Amino acid sequence: MKKNILSKVVLTTFITSMVLTTGVFADTTVTNTEVGKVAVEASKEDAAEISVLRNEKSDYVIYKGTVTSIEEGEDGYISVLVSETGLKANIADDAVVIDAKDGSVKKVSDIKDDMDIMLVIGANTPMTMSIPPMTSSVSSVIINTDSNVDFSVYNSELINAENNLKLNIGKDTVIINAKGEKAKEEELEGSALAVFYGASTRSIPAQTTPETVMIIEKAKNEVVDKSPVKLREVSEKAGYSVKWIANDMPVELKKEDKTILVTAESNICTINGVKTELSGKIYLEDETMMAPYDFAELL
Repeated sequence: MKKNILSKVVLTTFITSMVLTTGVFADTTVTNTEVGKVAVEASKEDAAEISVLRNEKSDYVIYKGTVTSIEEGEDGYISVLVSETGLKANIADDAVVIDAKDGSVKKVSDIKDDMDIMLVIGANTPMTMSIPPMTSSVSSVIINTDSNVDFSVYNSELINAENNLKLNIGKDTVIINAKGEKAKEEELEGSALAVFYGASTRSIPAQTTPETVMIIEKAKNEVVDKSPVKLREVSEKAGYSVKWIANDMPVELKKEDKTILVTAESNICTINGVKTELSGKIYLEDETMMAPYDFAELL
């Protein structure tokens, strides 16, 4: 196992909310709603911080920071530490890795120490309560993210939800989806986008011709069915075995190395020991265990 811990740090933690334009690094601007910053301060040249980029219209969260160590794990995973105590992500060897500079698809092995990086993670993804928190559920990785960044949902005029940035798509603008595949400009409307850009005008909203636009989440055109689901039915359909001993005992769902525990009359779901909150309680209906709609998204 290879370990390279490069930064000796003093940790300062602080929480910010509703920040529309924030300097993340000396030469980087993040434009969006930003919540939950962890700053790690060392010498001036080693200073780093992790930013949690959220948008209320998206089901994804982006963690942005600098790689401070990489460990080679088992089963084809590598463990990447972002901004020392910010976040530890276990990334599978076949994970999607995108280079923000040109939209090209890279390999996990292209992730290097001291690299600016963004991790795209589901907003409801469970994490450990450790320091740093850990997750193995990374949807995609974006490297070389040292340009200006905006994470937001864009309307038909390609203006973001905060009304502070408008996109003018140029002939050299690279548009890709979350898998790194080429996408079309008409797919941008209503979608949650990660926009990488250079200069912008001083108008309101500011205008820019982006270098790379990545569709993190496509426009939600259909109405989401929020009806309760039958726990056993959706679990077995997803390939889980279901072990249910008694109504007052936890139900165990198991698939390969993933174990989920739920209990009737509780809205807490435990995944590999990590607790996450559901939108409603698990309950019994005519001897059938029912779960809120978002339970199926965790399978």
